[in-house]
Amino acid sequence: MSKSEAKEVALTIEKALRLKRSLDVKSKWEVVKLGKNEVVYVLDGKPLVVEVSGKLIPSIKALMDGAIELPKVVVDVGAVKHIVNGADVMAPGIVRAEGDFARGDLVVVVDERRERPLCVGVALVDKSELASMSRGKVIENLHYVGDKIWNKLRGAGLI
Repeated sequence: MSKSEAKEVALTIEKALRLKRSLDVKSKWEVVKLGKNEVVYVLDGKPLVVEVSGKLIPSIKALMDGAIELPKVVVDVGAVKHIVNGADVMAPGIVRAEGDFARGDLVVVVDERRERPLCVGVALVDKSELASMSRGKVIENLHYVGDKIWNKLRGAGLI
């Protein structure tokens, strides 16, 4: 990818994900097609963002490596197995939230023991509403450890 293409892609990603810091356009950028509607943007050999049907989603690997930071929602151990099987995040499993987010924002969900990313999801409520919720769906799970995208990234040697 040329430097001008990298700059355009980086700006698109920064704007779409509302990143607080700029991405390095001087690094090695690549585009890898995973499937008919799935493209991954790779920065220095590591998957940064996956585009699925036109929607940009940070890769779990980028969140694990700290390449991208999102507001964090911490869940209890009982919620982990459900989330890594594709379930949405429900209010009873949430321990705390860090960082501000509004309905529609992307968030990373981590386990309370190791604080390792489990999934990337879209908030269905504002952070301010979270404290008063005792039940209901809070985060729609978009990409999780072990899902189709994760496995395609692993198969392409990117994880």
